[in-house]
Amino acid sequence: MPGSDRGQQGADDGGLGHDRLRDCQLLAEQYLLRRNDSCREQQITDRFTTLIRPPDKGGVAAFNMKLHGITPDAVVDAPTWPEALARILTFTEGRSLVAHNAAFDFGALRDACSITSVTRPDLRYACSLVIARQTWRLLSYRLPFVAEAAGVPMRGPHHDAQEDADTTARVVIAAMSKHRVDNLDDLLRTLQIQYGRQYSTSDSWNNCRHRTYEPRTPIPRANPNADPEGALYGRTVCLTGTLSTITRAEAQKRLADVGAQATASVGLKTDLLVLGTADPSRFAPGMTLSSKHRRAQELLDGGHTIEVISEAEFLEMLSLSGPAVRETQAPPADRGEIPEATRDRYVQLSSAIAGHRFSYYVNDLPQITDAQFDELVTELAALETEYPDLRSS
Repeated sequence: MPGSDRGQQGADDGGLGHDRLRDCQLLAEQYLLRRNDSCREQQITDRFTTLIRPPDKGGVAAFNMKLHGITPDAVVDAPTWPEALARILTFTEGRSLVAHNAAFDFGALRDACSITSVTRPDLRYACSLVIARQTWRLLSYRLPFVAEAAGVPMRGPHHDAQEDADTTARVVIAAMSKHRVDNLDDLLRTLQIQYGRQYSTSDSWNNCRHRTYEPRTPIPRANPNADPEGALYGRTVCLTGTLSTITRAEAQKRLADVGAQATASVGLKTDLLVLGTADPSRFAPGMTLSSKHRRAQELLDGGHTIEVISEAEFLEMLSLSGPAVRETQAPPADRGEIPEATRDRYVQLSSAIAGHRFSYYVNDLPQITDAQFDELVTELAALETEYPDLRSS
């Protein structure tokens, strides 16, 4: 699978730990069995495998052992991170790299280099998570779900590094086929995705991310005739991240209908910040929160009254707000045969999934197992299949 002029490498997304810095001190957990799969002619043609011994007699966190099954005894005689990195760079020969949720992988790599006093290598990389979001419409973009959508289901357990690496490579190959291109450069160009880059001469880096150039739809103005008793009437609301049950444009329109004013940024007039699922590839280097979330915290610390709420809380406030004064309101629209309990469960599931995605991708702090997360997504999908109107309710 050619990349630029020298092909590219697929990389596994490693074991997610409770704290990225701590787990980089236990390097076996981040890069244990790390595979870089060389792909040419749309096939995996070579592999490199290595365990990595944690520095300073570090151990292996119990949570990560549960994920990948690697014990401290398995890495006693493994090479250190500096030794393993040198072998990895020799194997990759300057090719572009690919990882699923690459922002996490390469953040872990930077931390590993810092902890072991190794110069960060110059790297160019793509993220199959970003590619998948521009290729398939899914409830979840975790690797097992993406692989199913791509027609290349995982052949082994998730978090097995070899299986994750192989699956990542197959996903990118499938995306190339779907978009009728035969190399990674053309795939990213077609999808308007920029390569991520890491530099050896500075502490800066750029994440792989989707770049859009379409003009933004103007934010609608607040309806002055909305019900003044509504929970959101007269309030200024900013949205950050991706909402799982409604698009941003729809959310802004519904805010306007109930007399609230949506804004594109957080400022002194902002009353509420609604947290959707964050995209870590859009964060500033070294940050774990969006710029809007950080700005809200700065305003709060400075004495400004501002509240941060979840998507579920936002939807509840919308439900308590009327689009027009009571005298002029039209009769409620028929919402079909969807039971109220089903609606409530849908909101609960959507909020829970968004929260767990944030914990998994941004905080590196998974709160539930993969199987438990899959059960939530499967239940949500079943509700949407049975009641399609839930998506727009």
